[in-house]
Amino acid sequence: MEQNWIIAIIIIILVPLLYKWLVQRKQAINSVLQRTDEEKIKDINDALNLYGFAYDPTNDIICSHMYPWQREVGYCRFYDEVAPSLNMIIDSEPIYFEYDKRRWLIEFWKGQYGMTTGGEIGIYVTNKDDINIPGIYSGPFFEAVTDEELLNMRFELKINKKELFQRKERHWWLTGFDVGVFSSPSHLSMETRIIFPNVCMRDAFLNGLKKLGYTDNEFKVVSHMVYLNFDAPKSEQPRNHYKLVIPFIQLMNKFYCKFYNLITRDFIRTIDKIDFLRLYYPALFKIVAGNSRKKKLQNAYKEISSYLNRNEMVDNEHI
Repeated sequence: MEQNWIIAIIIIILVPLLYKWLVQRKQAINSVLQRTDEEKIKDINDALNLYGFAYDPTNDIICSHMYPWQREVGYCRFYDEVAPSLNMIIDSEPIYFEYDKRRWLIEFWKGQYGMTTGGEIGIYVTNKDDINIPGIYSGPFFEAVTDEELLNMRFELKINKKELFQRKERHWWLTGFDVGVFSSPSHLSMETRIIFPNVCMRDAFLNGLKKLGYTDNEFKVVSHMVYLNFDAPKSEQPRNHYKLVIPFIQLMNKFYCKFYNLITRDFIRTIDKIDFLRLYYPALFKIVAGNSRKKKLQNAYKEISSYLNRNEMVDNEHI
């Protein structure tokens, strides 16, 4: 008898909560359906801007904008090394070369970024000495290029040879992320094109490709343009150090994608799904936007910047 009373009390408590949840969900769905795309884009971009991203209505995906926080923290190989701890299981291909008396890096990425499948091309440069952080990282640290050094880039991301989306823009960090799509990096390929400002920079980049192991039949050159299909990376992958935990991380990523698709099943377009998350599941929206990723990388940059400042102080002492 006592057990029946406990069950009855639990039902009395849960039924109103379930009813309230269903009503609120229905209201959120109706709110999304009644809003115009212009309203959705504005509110989504206002929310995503904090994390360095924006909604791309042409492809119905998320991408980086021109002046995100990521542009302030530069790049070094250490970022790729910690990527799996940020739920990013990705292939990376850094192309190093020298041009205009500076060291340059153009890097390609593709893979699973938490709850999204995506690709990236980044352009960085440095004229400084390498940094050495004992036990953490030793090597060059690059800054994002200036507005005057942006390059016209394009890539088409494919999964199992089927196109997911295309991105084309003059940028320093061309990206695209398809929310709710799960993939393995080995199932993805990126057909890329970069237009260089002159033959000298183009040839310097080609030398970097060849040093990494690319042969003449693996890329195409037309005037100042270089075409490259980024499929199986030739560089050593930092994520190989995480072989034992990668299956677990990917299991989590797959779960997030399935959960996202389940709770947004009332919508077809990403713009509606993201707007629904923003209104009804703000915690999940932050996962899509990379809230924890932002915090961790900014903290890493603070540690690295202290060594950068030390190097600058040493350089100034020699002047």
